[in-house]
Amino acid sequence: MNSFSIACPAKVNLFLRIVAREDSGYHQIETLFQAVGLYDRIDAHPAGDGIDFEAHPAETGTGLGDITAEIGDPEVNSVVRAARSFYEAARIEPAVRLVLTKAIPAGTGLGGASSDAAGTLAVLNALHGEPLRHHQIIRLGAWIGSDVPFFCTGLTTALGWGRGERLLERPLPPAAQVVVVVPEARMSTSTAYREVSARLKLPVPPRWLRDIETGDWEGLADLQENDFELIAFEQMPALQGVREALDEAGAVTAGLTGSGLALFGVFDDGERAADAARVAGAMEGVAGALVVPTLSEMPTVQRIDSDM
Repeated sequence: MNSFSIACPAKVNLFLRIVAREDSGYHQIETLFQAVGLYDRIDAHPAGDGIDFEAHPAETGTGLGDITAEIGDPEVNSVVRAARSFYEAARIEPAVRLVLTKAIPAGTGLGGASSDAAGTLAVLNALHGEPLRHHQIIRLGAWIGSDVPFFCTGLTTALGWGRGERLLERPLPPAAQVVVVVPEARMSTSTAYREVSARLKLPVPPRWLRDIETGDWEGLADLQENDFELIAFEQMPALQGVREALDEAGAVTAGLTGSGLALFGVFDDGERAADAARVAGAMEGVAGALVVPTLSEMPTVQRIDSDM
């Protein structure tokens, strides 16, 4: 039996609004997802009984700080949770060795855990002869986590609402370079939602998302907002200065990447993006910064040598 691999990209939320809080504790949101070229990797190898999982940081650093300690407890890692969900849904006895190579920092809003979960579903489906159809994979992803369906769809630009699982493909904006700035401080998704929802007067009127145009960056810049800035800039005031530095460097739009504390700036010029990353990476409280491209295609599952 062959082994399979997939690159699991990060994302940024070009805008992110919380519109309601459910009795269940989950939140209803409105957002625009954009995939970017910063990747974790999942390898799936045939093995004996059970789910054997190992994880390690990427050998070549991303410049976003040391993420060795961020891989976390295997029992609660999104890869293991996704694998268990897959085998239960497919009614197959687990028999796999999964290897996670981690480059996307946790607690930053870049969607690494969600992307890893989606990648796990994809490689396991390939490994076992595709027992689940695409729509079943997406539905399973929604059960695992709110952002997981976006990474399951194969879309690179999509409006999201509900818990983030309801998605609408939108036209790709022009190719651009994105400066990703990761602070030394981190914030978990659950903490972020709890803190920010306590300060918002919910529910708020939703937008008519279908009318939002995504074909140019100037129009998207007018839409940029992120409710999590309410707490992010308070918890780490230096972030406000980093965002201002991105704006001053010529970012078309800039803001928080999602519910975490990382920031992004979109640039239509590679040299200006590189200069902005150098400046931001040297600022107080910043672990690192790098430049990544927006994606126009999502990575797909690749067959690899079984002895890897």
